[in-house]
Amino acid sequence: MAIAPVVRVTLSSSSQALDEVVVTAMGISREKKALGYSLQEVKSDELTKARQSSLATSLSGKVSGLQVTSQGGQVGASQNIVIRGNSSFGDNQPLIVVDGVPIANDNGKSASVNLGSGLNDINPEDIASISVLKGGSAALYGMRAGNGVIIITTKTGTKDKGVTINYDMDITMDRMYNLPKLQNKYGQGYYASEYDWKNGEFSHLTYQEFALQEGYRYVDGYGNGPNDNADESWGPRLDIGLMLPQYNSPEVNGVRQATPWVSNPNNIKDFFETGVTMNHTLSVSSTTDKSSTRASLSFRDQKGTVPNTDQKRYAMAINTKMAFNEYIDFDISANYIKTKSDNLPGTDYESTNPLQSIMQWFGRQVDMKDLKANWDQKDELGRYTHYNWIQSFHANPYWTLHKNTNSYDRDRIYGKTSLWIKPTDWLKFEGRVGLDHYNSNQFSRILWNIDYPNGKFRNFDRSMTEVNADFIAYFNKRFDDFSVDVLAGANYRDYRTALNGTGADELTAEGIFTVANAHGSAYAINKHANRRSNSVYGNASFGYKSMAYVDISVRNDWDSTIEDSFFYPSFSGSWILTETFEDLQNDVLNFLKLRGGWAKIGSATDPYLSNAYYELITGSFNGTTLFYNPYVLPPTKLRPESVKTWEIGLETSLLDNRLRLDVAYYQKTTTDQIMNANVATSTGYNAMYINAGKISNKGVELQVSGDIIKNPKGFSWTSTINWSRDRSRIDELYTDPVTGEKLEAYTIGTSWGVTNYAKVGKSWGTLVGNGYVYNPDGSILVEDGIPVYKAGQDIGDVTPKWLAGFSNEFSYKNWNFGFLLDLRIGGDIYSVTQAFGAQTGILDFTAEGDLRENGVILGQNYMTDKVFKTEDGQINDVVVNAEDFFYNYYTIPEMSVFNGSFLKLREVHLTYNFPRAMLEKTKYIKGARVSLIGSNLALLWVHKSNIAHIDPESTMTYGDDPESTRKGYNSGAGFESNSYPPSRSIGIKLGVTF
Repeated sequence: MAIAPVVRVTLSSSSQALDEVVVTAMGISREKKALGYSLQEVKSDELTKARQSSLATSLSGKVSGLQVTSQGGQVGASQNIVIRGNSSFGDNQPLIVVDGVPIANDNGKSASVNLGSGLNDINPEDIASISVLKGGSAALYGMRAGNGVIIITTKTGTKDKGVTINYDMDITMDRMYNLPKLQNKYGQGYYASEYDWKNGEFSHLTYQEFALQEGYRYVDGYGNGPNDNADESWGPRLDIGLMLPQYNSPEVNGVRQATPWVSNPNNIKDFFETGVTMNHTLSVSSTTDKSSTRASLSFRDQKGTVPNTDQKRYAMAINTKMAFNEYIDFDISANYIKTKSDNLPGTDYESTNPLQSIMQWFGRQVDMKDLKANWDQKDELGRYTHYNWIQSFHANPYWTLHKNTNSYDRDRIYGKTSLWIKPTDWLKFEGRVGLDHYNSNQFSRILWNIDYPNGKFRNFDRSMTEVNADFIAYFNKRFDDFSVDVLAGANYRDYRTALNGTGADELTAEGIFTVANAHGSAYAINKHANRRSNSVYGNASFGYKSMAYVDISVRNDWDSTIEDSFFYPSFSGSWILTETFEDLQNDVLNFLKLRGGWAKIGSATDPYLSNAYYELITGSFNGTTLFYNPYVLPPTKLRPESVKTWEIGLETSLLDNRLRLDVAYYQKTTTDQIMNANVATSTGYNAMYINAGKISNKGVELQVSGDIIKNPKGFSWTSTINWSRDRSRIDELYTDPVTGEKLEAYTIGTSWGVTNYAKVGKSWGTLVGNGYVYNPDGSILVEDGIPVYKAGQDIGDVTPKWLAGFSNEFSYKNWNFGFLLDLRIGGDIYSVTQAFGAQTGILDFTAEGDLRENGVILGQNYMTDKVFKTEDGQINDVVVNAEDFFYNYYTIPEMSVFNGSFLKLREVHLTYNFPRAMLEKTKYIKGARVSLIGSNLALLWVHKSNIAHIDPESTMTYGDDPESTRKGYNSGAGFESNSYPPSRSIGIKLGVTF
């Protein structure tokens, strides 16, 4: 019997991690180590494990340099996304690309209703990964890449052959979790505090007599009783035994009887309901030797925290790839989404926003439950009484939400198909066609309110179609130690939008919302836009021994909105030092890479700016349709915005790849801003579009990830920090070529006497308005105990100083737990809610201490962190009535600007994965997991200047409302007004694989 020789096999450990493959521009998959620019990828499970309310918010804190701002906590709210800071006076939102094809991410708005973002249509359960391209990495998209690109890759069939079925569901209970701090010491009325009583001409009366005669007594809510039409809370003191006739007091012979004058501390909290959000996704995957297919059906049902608001979304998706033979492949990705809402709430400072009547103007004694129970009350003749706490200025908020509704329906289809021809293993050709199309209808009705007692309606139909056709050739070949990857292609784009609207500002017959029922002139609007572009592009990547790489890309765009063509080049390189110098690799240093690049990219403009077109006036004159010549002089030789950017970076892995670091430093300069500059009215116009302005941005981005404890069979703990800092500067604006006069400030947005300006020498977004006057020693000048103010003062900077996200993932056997903290430092906000809430006396700080009992002495019993002096240098000691003082929060907007810093507990999840041995007994279930999930759980910290404790992310709605003078996606930056509070979502999530 022969004895076999002993063979000893020694396995040497490798400290080099497997090469990570990521999706880059044009949908190309590449090794991340070969990239000479910054790219950050978010995987599917990171998007879905805590199931945020929207896809955009699920990126918050997970990508360095990316800022997501939600525009309110209501159903269907849109989000604004900015990558590497604001650098344009136009749209700063990135391009969205799904499976290689651009799609629209418009933030629709009309009739002051936020219609949501296009990104909300994408089901996170259908996503495989998201890649965020920053700066020069987006250069292949040319004049559409100025603000970066978010590339979404959807799921395809599984790697394993056969059929796989997945069911994912989650259900959450949603509760409003952050209200401004409100006072509960004084109720509705004017000048009826204890201070007013003691220091006025009525001190001889008892406080009960004073309150009844001068403070508040409800007769009819129109002002026929003392202050019964006051919509402020400067009235008599609550909860001290006063008896006053109120709006809901019983009547005897037509006279309201006195009832206890008590606070209702939870009246605004009681207004909000528990919302419910359900998501269901059923997907089927099939994989064979020659095909891979995934199809899914999904349903989302959301009942809002605002009463009688809702949204449903139905979606179908299919993604299939087929190989006909070794030379021809085919793939198709198609998505259909139907979004339907019976009612979306109004926003901003409008009567259709129910929060206008309770969050800025209100009586703190009002019983909200009583308003809810009686909002549809009718008299003996069957007519609505419009039951409310007041009959002037405001409607019952429940009436607004049930009778003045905003329905919305949208049907959308997007996708692409490609045919691949592969004559050799190193050469292939792709013919690709992509489509994005939607039709939507918004119907906004006002049956009755104070502003429109005879009713009003708007009916808007929108459509958008974008077609992209590409032909691309790919060359991939190795020559000994060299690798060559070349791409060359051409793109045709056709983009069309249309808006048709009808309506009436007064109705003849109640409740018939048709143009035929219009009293007076009907409202009509008809707009359309069409643009086309042709492009050629190419990219060449050269590698040497997997240690050094150089990329060169070029693109030339011809666009119908711009007369000349434009050329966009870029180049980048990466050097992997640990591959070049193998001795560098050791137990501490496993991987080290340097990278850098430069690029020129751009942003085009809107159609029809270069010629004068007559526009339709929405009303008519004596039944005749009118048109008007535009007020903006058509420009000549308009150019797209130009962005030149460069960056350097370092990537390293340490300690057996347990500590990973990626750091980048970048600079970008944006010139040829497309600006609307004033011109002499003698020209027949009041403005013209010009290319001018220069904005510079520079910043640092850092991503650190570490496996603090790593035990696959036991306990593991991984932490990740994403941190970024962007600094912008307005270097120049516009100089008149004739007069030499320089433009020092350019309007970005405005709200209630405050303007967000781009000012030379300042960062992007300086808030300007009435501000304090300071004495030479830095103290605040007062006169008669009130701050002196001056117009045109710089009162805030809307740009955050830095952003950070801190995530932790823990695992033990079949259990996983994780949480995400989201931090923002800086970024000032002018809060209209704070301005009016202080003026109307509903906010907590207006009644703190003894301010309403003994008066306000600035610097002594209020705002004690500041020094107030008179013109002659004396410390302020003047006592001021609290009502007179707090009116200045509106008069002096600087008092209502706060630092927008915050720390939020953004996500938490606890997941149990069922053991495979347990599931094998069922024969049908391959995998199962159940999770407790939570999102937007807590606002843990705000800056001390945010004295009303308003959510800093609740900004004003962006978007182009056809009836608003506030245009553009930047117009709401730095402003907050009547924003819906955020919702805390807690629930369960289930996933099963068959």
